[in-house]
Amino acid sequence: MRNLIFKLRNNSMTVQSAPKLYATLQELSVPRFANARLQLPCIAFPLTEVRRRPGQDGDTCFTYDIKADGLQDLLVTTEDRLVEFWPARRTQQTFLLVRPWNRHDLGLINSADETHSTEDWPEPGSPGYNEQTTRELRLIVRLGQPFGGLLLAQQWGGVYKRIASDNNIIAQVKDMASVVDMMDVRMLEIL
Repeated sequence: MRNLIFKLRNNSMTVQSAPKLYATLQELSVPRFANARLQLPCIAFPLTEVRRRPGQDGDTCFTYDIKADGLQDLLVTTEDRLVEFWPARRTQQTFLLVRPWNRHDLGLINSADETHSTEDWPEPGSPGYNEQTTRELRLIVRLGQPFGGLLLAQQWGGVYKRIASDNNIIAQVKDMASVVDMMDVRMLEIL
């Protein structure tokens, strides 16, 4: 991680944008249930394309090639027929792949945590060391790593429904250097 943080330090746009993203994520509330709905803080990636793999007409599960803004292409298997709802312009339904927010990605030390490694942090006193900037860049590196995502379909009234998948959906951003630019931080209500 040290090498990645060092590379990001040399990208002035990332260094300038990272504090805003860090502050936005730091202000998010924790997930909670209210009125039989999950209120989930997350980073949203709108789907841009959904294609069902051919030869699955009689199957009970369907496999889809999925593209989302800013993410590497994905393969998802589900019992839901997503293609019936695609393209979005026909039905006005929105699909998102979301990364549920995890406060541990901020890199703050919590005395209740059992372990916390600082081996990948630059040494205090090293050239250009700044603890807050290092923490912000470390967040960018973490957001560039693969994550377990949730596939959601928008319902009436702006709430979302989770689309169940047969396997974990592991997603990753295309380019870590542009992580800050593509982050759509939201609080979603999920049925």
